[in-house]
Amino acid sequence: MIIQRDEFANYIKQYERLIITICLSFTKNYFDAEDLAQQTFLAAYKDYEKFQGENFKAWLTKIAVNKCKDYMKSPARKINSLTDEEYECLEDKKSCIEDTVIENDTSRKIHDLCNKLKEPYRTVAINYFCKDIKLSHMAESTGQKLKTLQTHLYRSKKLLKVLWKEEFM
Repeated sequence: MIIQRDEFANYIKQYERLIITICLSFTKNYFDAEDLAQQTFLAAYKDYEKFQGENFKAWLTKIAVNKCKDYMKSPARKINSLTDEEYECLEDKKSCIEDTVIENDTSRKIHDLCNKLKEPYRTVAINYFCKDIKLSHMAESTGQKLKTLQTHLYRSKKLLKVLWKEEFM
């Protein structure tokens, strides 16, 4: 007995929800259930000549149940849980592209504004804001007093604030 495409398409429409529901009851996962339902209809289509013409619904549900049982026994279905350390290794620690672009643009703007400052504020501002050099390290490398550098940083912040408002507001 050869099945016609239209006839089989009607069977799919008629029993699709039933087969997905059966598969879902086994897998508890909608996407796996959809895959198994598709495999069920494909197997039914391939083996239609084995169908004896009595109860298509019962025959189709039997195929679905057998597909689900095979799937549940399958080693490919085995789910391995990750430890907390393994999960942390998988986490995406990079920021999204928009954040990176904004961060780079802001860094460039700050660097440009720092370059507009007069000495000694320019050097302190560039080292502190652009190069992330701590004031204590600057004091060690330049021989300047920490208190002097703190004053220069305080004044450069005030000047940068004014420049920022003029440029970007």
